[in-house]
Amino acid sequence: MHFAFLGTSGSVPSAVRDTTSIVVAVPAGAVLLDCGGSPVQKLRRAGVDPQALAAIVITHIHPDHSYGLPALVRNFGVLGRQAPLTIYCRPEHVEPLRSLLSLFNTLERPGMFALTVRAIDLAEGAHAFDLGPLTIRTSPNEHGSMPNFAVRVDTARGRSVVYSSDTRPCDAVVSLARGADTLVHDATYSERHRSRASGHAHSTAAEAGEVAARSGVRRLILTHIGAEYHDDVDALAEEARQRFSGDVEVARELVPYPL
Repeated sequence: MHFAFLGTSGSVPSAVRDTTSIVVAVPAGAVLLDCGGSPVQKLRRAGVDPQALAAIVITHIHPDHSYGLPALVRNFGVLGRQAPLTIYCRPEHVEPLRSLLSLFNTLERPGMFALTVRAIDLAEGAHAFDLGPLTIRTSPNEHGSMPNFAVRVDTARGRSVVYSSDTRPCDAVVSLARGADTLVHDATYSERHRSRASGHAHSTAAEAGEVAARSGVRRLILTHIGAEYHDDVDALAEEARQRFSGDVEVARELVPYPL
């Protein structure tokens, strides 16, 4: 059982980091958290069979978190997928995602596998679904005018990882991450650009460290790194360490993290 980052960048990718997406893989299947470009290629490079995907979670419909979805569904059709697939999202994003898939003629094709777009419960810590030993819960976060949510994945043996998605520092993410092993948190900006972080409803690395400290997690992994920091990620990690005494690292792409 493990998770891997298919991408770790903010909205603009670079030569070394693609847009943020995470796969969680267990023997019973896999869950994709957000869907950037070329997901089938990235899954294969991460050592995960794309056909093992049983569910996709789209935290919000900014392009960098959802634009790979039509390509993924179309690829599944070409690959002859038969197993059903469920896409989980906020209630207000069900129809936009269905429209996106329809635009590319990938929603309802003759002979296509069963594809469902399902709304999550918006209560804090709400149960979304289970997959084998995994339990997935969600909480709304604070991403300005774009409705969004964070995701917690717990295993049957007591390990857990929380993905903040794009967010300002917020109490809901602190609560969702309490007792978790690992917090994967938005660190789009450096603290020296804090005004830009607030204006775009994101967090600085230092603010991610503060959320980790308040949550009591063991490890903080910084992701959604702004492209201007891709050549200086060590400075972001050091910034987070000023506020969090646990393990801190910047997310590495296509590398398995054991669960």
